[in-house]
Amino acid sequence: MNPNLFHRLRLLLVSVFAIVVASTVALAQSGGKVTIGGKITAEEDGQPLIGATVTEKGTTNGTTSDTEGAFKLSVSPNATVVVSFIGYTPQEIPVKNRSSINITLKTDQQQLQDVVVVGYGTQRKKDLTGSIVNLSSKDLVPVPSATSVDQMMQGKVAGVQITQTSGAPGGNVNVVIRGISSITGGNSPLYVVDGYAIGTGGGGSDLSSFSSSSYSASNIASSSGTNRINPLSTINPSDIESIQVLKDASATAIYGSRGANGVVIITTKRGKQGKTTINFEHSTGIQQLAKKLDLLTPREYAQYVAEGRDNAWVFAGGKATDPNNLRSTATQVKPGFRTPDQFANSGYGTDWQDLIFQQGLVQNYQLAASGTSKDVSYYVSGGYFDQKGIIIGSDFKKFTLRTNIDAQLTPRLKLGASFSGAHSYGDFARAEGHLQHRGLISAALASDPTIPVYDANGNYYSEFSDPTGIPVEHPLIIAAEFTDKRNNTNVFTNNYLQYEIANGLIFKTSIGVNYSNNITRLWKSSKVGLATSRTGAATAGVTEGKSLNWLNENTLNYRHRFGEKHDLDALVGYTVQKNTDEILQAGASDFPTDDVPYLAAGAVTSGTNYKSEWSMMSWLARVNYTLAGKYMFTATIRQDGSSRFGRENRWGTFPSFSAAYRLSDESFMKPVSFISDLKIRASYGISGNNLIPNYASQGLLGISRNVSNGQVISGVVPSSLANTVLTWEQSVQTNIGLDLSLFQNRLSFIVDAYRTHKKDLLLNVILPAASGFSSSLQNIGEVENKGIELTINSENIRKGAFQWNTDFNISWNRNKVLALNSETARIQTSDYQVAQVGYPISSFRLLNILGVFQTQEEVNASPKQHPRVQPGDYRYQDADGNGTITQNDRTIVGNPWPDFTWGMGNRFTYKGLTLNISVNGSQGNEIYFQGGEVSLNGAGVQNQLGIMADRWKSPTDPGAGTMSRSIRNDYAFGFSAGTTKYLFDGSFVRIRNVNLAYALPQTVVSKLKLQALSVYVDATNLYTFTKYPGYDPEGSTTGDNIARSGIDFFAYPNPRTYTIGLRVTF
Repeated sequence: MNPNLFHRLRLLLVSVFAIVVASTVALAQSGGKVTIGGKITAEEDGQPLIGATVTEKGTTNGTTSDTEGAFKLSVSPNATVVVSFIGYTPQEIPVKNRSSINITLKTDQQQLQDVVVVGYGTQRKKDLTGSIVNLSSKDLVPVPSATSVDQMMQGKVAGVQITQTSGAPGGNVNVVIRGISSITGGNSPLYVVDGYAIGTGGGGSDLSSFSSSSYSASNIASSSGTNRINPLSTINPSDIESIQVLKDASATAIYGSRGANGVVIITTKRGKQGKTTINFEHSTGIQQLAKKLDLLTPREYAQYVAEGRDNAWVFAGGKATDPNNLRSTATQVKPGFRTPDQFANSGYGTDWQDLIFQQGLVQNYQLAASGTSKDVSYYVSGGYFDQKGIIIGSDFKKFTLRTNIDAQLTPRLKLGASFSGAHSYGDFARAEGHLQHRGLISAALASDPTIPVYDANGNYYSEFSDPTGIPVEHPLIIAAEFTDKRNNTNVFTNNYLQYEIANGLIFKTSIGVNYSNNITRLWKSSKVGLATSRTGAATAGVTEGKSLNWLNENTLNYRHRFGEKHDLDALVGYTVQKNTDEILQAGASDFPTDDVPYLAAGAVTSGTNYKSEWSMMSWLARVNYTLAGKYMFTATIRQDGSSRFGRENRWGTFPSFSAAYRLSDESFMKPVSFISDLKIRASYGISGNNLIPNYASQGLLGISRNVSNGQVISGVVPSSLANTVLTWEQSVQTNIGLDLSLFQNRLSFIVDAYRTHKKDLLLNVILPAASGFSSSLQNIGEVENKGIELTINSENIRKGAFQWNTDFNISWNRNKVLALNSETARIQTSDYQVAQVGYPISSFRLLNILGVFQTQEEVNASPKQHPRVQPGDYRYQDADGNGTITQNDRTIVGNPWPDFTWGMGNRFTYKGLTLNISVNGSQGNEIYFQGGEVSLNGAGVQNQLGIMADRWKSPTDPGAGTMSRSIRNDYAFGFSAGTTKYLFDGSFVRIRNVNLAYALPQTVVSKLKLQALSVYVDATNLYTFTKYPGYDPEGSTTGDNIARSGIDFFAYPNPRTYTIGLRVTF
């Protein structure tokens, strides 16, 4: 939209808004005949209700109560006044010529639950026209072991796929709303905490490159910038009052260029009417490995190694009976392995998994106070969380503090101040990655199960110098000689001033600041090398990252009821936000000793320092109109100006419109008494995605070094091509929904069908070499997501003291790339995945194994990858049809996105007992088990997963037909990366959480001078039903790089946790 046109429309909207407000205020101030007054208080504690609304029924005449709960209003002598306050049951009171009326309001728990926080305001749930899911306190049963808010939502929201990619203390959690929608941009939702947009989660936690040569002298500085602490862990889960998930454009367009991936609104607890309450909670638990991998036994391992090395020697022209002195080093076999039955009664020999996994203690302490004192309400909390990881050398500690204060300065002026701080630190194990790069899990699984942990002298046993052994570093050396220490400090404050200009007309301004400081320190001693080198130079790396974000928001909101049928809620606003990041990195090597692991002790060999900024300015407006309680309309528009985009497209406009119709209020529906509520919804809108590098639209300069006359000369050269028309990725969304409640709201259904068309995807286009640049970032791609969501809430039994409630949700989403820079274009998102027209983003493109050759006749009749392919080798699909198997025969064979996801919660209550059971699942997604390139390669070297025992051994012993023969040679792509040998079904059903709590009877609690006392036991990640052979089907070493989802190179497993706890209210 033309900015000048938008400016004129904005002026027109503001003018109309002002005229409506002025006329309404003038009408509301028209005179009456009787002046009434009184005081409004809460029934439960007698405290005054500040800001309660008093209106003359059938008119626009009204007022609000002051800081003492008092009010005055001129009305007709025979009028009826309506008194209302959020969270309390409204009352209608006839005046009857009285001049003094005192009113007591009762708490309305249903109304409290039905108020939903939306962007820049609140709405009644029944009046929503968009797709919004509200998780109230009853839905957010605290999980004692949860370190971040995203873990609390898992399995509870239809259309939201939540994956805990790492079980490490403080580890990453991915949240994807209605499918992946960007190839190179971000895919995480926007998080808004108490009205402050804090950004997305993840924070750069892709460990796929970190787990390779990240400790080398040249890479250690940049590797220290990889994030292992979930940024959302700075929010204490115990401080959360509610969570709203905004899914369609009607709900997200108010956030404009940041709403395309959905919005998660988090509201923290604030002081409530009543006397001070103090809550204390403590829990202690034990974490353990939920699933050990089944490996070859010592006897099976000996057979497997001998067989693999014999086959390799025979392939080279030798005989299986040849002794080691005639063989090549790689084909020599330990003499003991020639008699594998000697290991048959040795059990499992050394269990290397037991060596690296441990039971970890997790403790949680929470203390909070809240209440209201005259004109001030407050909530203050502090927390301490201590988690010892299930892998040796890993732990995490976190301290949190929060203060929320609201003060009614005058009857019309309100002030609020929020402050929170969090400091976390921990040690992180080098769990992920290849054994050659000293991945701890990979090394433990690969180690020979027939050897001891220590030699006769008490030193670590090693086979590095044994040609018949495995060049695998001892797991305990890896754990001891690598260190990864991190700490994170976050300080957040958001403050507002709210003034009621006239009845229903409120101006609010807020200013907030969010500051974070993160430090990472990596160290590798000289006792550890890389690849087959036993030792190597000591290296160290440090990264310090600082981030300062500030936000100012200004809104004018008008709410009013005209007569008995017309409800208007109008909002206009202006916001400005700026973010500055500063990074300092350094790496060092050549340490004279391993005793001083600081940079100062070595020679600094690499490093960088830079500052990066972005800023945004926005105008926004929204109108909600309800007619007769059954016709609802919402229109939203936002215009964002961002520093990230080209100067010719710096501003973007994002409109939306939605409507809803409540059929259940029609007279023709009254005979259908079992229908409590029936509403249909429809919405259409546009939102954007601005998650790209800060300077992607600009032509940047880089440093170039050349040698001239024997000297190195540095200069500045262009490093990227400017694109002045670079603009937002736009998401055009359509949503149709149905809300149905039956049998006095005991059974309810929410159904949504949607289509999201993502346009102007930001992709790198290859440029001619003559341009001097390899590629240019341009808006050229299109992606589609479409799906159906179903939520069912049921009150199954309500009989006496016993209740049983069930919540169930299920979602189907289909993702497809519609356009790239050409119809045949293919963009590689990982070594194994591509984005290609007609297929989902990040589809797996691999050599497709059709089976194992059983006979020579099958070999002769099939395309071959090598002239000497024989029975026992893999048979591949000839995808290009040229009769020869090469890497060009890779074809799309699956994707990491599930056909559907679901979650179910059951809540049973009987008197003081409450039992909550949560189950969730995913069906139809594939996982590339990159760890299988070590533990399923069939090369006759490292120990393997137990399924390798059922490999092809001979025509008379063909095994299960899924694993080829063992051979230390890759001539037939037997252990090559990038084949479907390592692609597995990632479907699972997980018993996520079981919580049993008992609240002591009030008679007992009162004698203890307490308000409430309860105890509970809790089990998290109790059991997972899956065919996936890895540790966890949710595990992914690519972290928050969602476009590379579904790759697992031994991600840190999600632990099983057993907890006992106590909650006390004073």
